[in-house]
Amino acid sequence: MDSTTLSAGARVPARARISHRPPAFDGYPYLVTRIGRCPLRHMAVLPGDWPRERLLDLTRRQAATNRLDTCLCLGPHDAVYVTADGALSEASLVPFGSPVVDSLILAESLPETVELAARRRSLARFAAAHRGSGYIVGDGLEAGRPATAADIERLAGTDASGNPDGLARCPGCLRMRGDFLARKGEGNGDMAARVIRVHCRCENHNLCAGCGAPLAEDRLSSYAWDGAERKVWYQAAYAALSHRCRGAKGR
Repeated sequence: MDSTTLSAGARVPARARISHRPPAFDGYPYLVTRIGRCPLRHMAVLPGDWPRERLLDLTRRQAATNRLDTCLCLGPHDAVYVTADGALSEASLVPFGSPVVDSLILAESLPETVELAARRRSLARFAAAHRGSGYIVGDGLEAGRPATAADIERLAGTDASGNPDGLARCPGCLRMRGDFLARKGEGNGDMAARVIRVHCRCENHNLCAGCGAPLAEDRLSSYAWDGAERKVWYQAAYAALSHRCRGAKGR
């Protein structure tokens, strides 16, 4: 399956493969958002006449709202990386990966200039030429941590309602959250006992920079508890690419 046309809402086992490493796009400046730890990279061109500080401010706001690692690419050897938690670092290497465009809305409206439109068309051609091949399921952040003997003793049972020990109901959204003992290969196929964090809807911090709504039903790169199925599901980060903004402020 083409890596840019995945069903982003699919909850699937975590494996990833990509057979293509494209060159860097040369239409600077532009923004790159890393989709979990899979090869997909969302790209958007930015105005060439904006000063560096304004471009960096937009990058910070984008990362803070999407809660995805984001990079401002200013030249072939000039990149500024901002993590989902806001840490900033400068580097001489721009990111590479399988490009995706026109899926994440920017935190600020951009002017519709001839120059920007030309680079946007160039980016669309670049993305079409370097779509990659193979398949991607999961996003590389499914592991959790190895369970200790104390973890197994603490989390191996269930409560009177059949919910796993370690999970508690959120008073806000009434969904379960907490620590879960994975022993059946949940998420990444690893059969060793692991502790994974289960998040409720109130903990979904991945928001659209255009409309402010969650990018996906559940928090990206995280597990949620399905009470009906009595199992955990993993929400891969590429679910964000299926979001449809209710009030776009930028492109």
